[in-house]
Amino acid sequence: MSEPSRGGALYFCTFTDDFSCWTDVVFWHKKSDRFAKYKKWLTKAQLHTGNKIKVLRSDNGGEYVSSAFKALHDKNGTTHQTTVPNTPQQNGVAERLNRVLVEMARTMLRHKDVDQDLWADAIKTAVYIKNRVTSHALPVGKTPHYLWTGNQPDISHMRVFGSTFWVVLHKSHVDDNFADKAAKGIFVGYPGGSKAYKVILDDGKIVKARSVFFSENNSSKVADVLEDSPVDEVVEGETGCDAGNADQDVDAEDDQDVEDEDDGGDNQHDDGSDKSADDNQGSAGSQDTLRRSGRLRRPPVKYWRPVSLVAHEAPMTYGKVV
Repeated sequence: MSEPSRGGALYFCTFTDDFSCWTDVVFWHKKSDRFAKYKKWLTKAQLHTGNKIKVLRSDNGGEYVSSAFKALHDKNGTTHQTTVPNTPQQNGVAERLNRVLVEMARTMLRHKDVDQDLWADAIKTAVYIKNRVTSHALPVGKTPHYLWTGNQPDISHMRVFGSTFWVVLHKSHVDDNFADKAAKGIFVGYPGGSKAYKVILDDGKIVKARSVFFSENNSSKVADVLEDSPVDEVVEGETGCDAGNADQDVDAEDDQDVEDEDDGGDNQHDDGSDKSADDNQGSAGSQDTLRRSGRLRRPPVKYWRPVSLVAHEAPMTYGKVV
């Protein structure tokens, strides 16, 4: 990467299981660290699955064909398959995966307009999501998480990367009665080994938190969507943004009509010519009928479908009936 991550990493590498499509990602500062990272991942993978790594397929990079890698493969009996130079399609799974992860990370960073030095957290979050969704390369309804661990994944805790979080502070971190009881930050991923969220607070401190309040929507973007919406699609009385204005206009018309009636009643009272007849008619109308708005109400769109009615003539003779 052209810019180091917040932790100082410049490179990342993915290891994908060919059977389950489970993916692990590791980060490092320089390419010479790849052997130590691979050795650590190899121990973890073999311990979790109970199986030995039989074949390792990689590109023909110098860090993979070093003497240390060859000695490790000879010790474990692993077959190392490398691609032909300038032929990345022979390792298409890894090459395409790296491209997809970078595009997912770029999208997440741009969606919430977060700092670019969080690219490592974005890629790690993309891998976390990828392991918990289905793929055409797997049986129907199966996920990499299920095939790798044997447990169905739970995605109810997932949140939008870069969303605003308010971390509830423990009472031991609250100084007095009027101090803040929550700290504002942004969500940057799911830490491994903990049922928590990884949050960067406004002061730059990285914390793991479980008791949080989150805001995944941008109010500015919601307002832009409402302004761009066509007027015909807004149904009065059902949308919170436009219903208030419509009701205010209707109330204004009703109030104006009521004022006109009151003024007319006062004029009749002052005139005094047809007082009894008008009073009787006005009292009867006010008791029997209720005033309703003159606004036209339109039914939902689904009831506007054209209906064809077929006219049937009534039989006029006994023969037609039979």
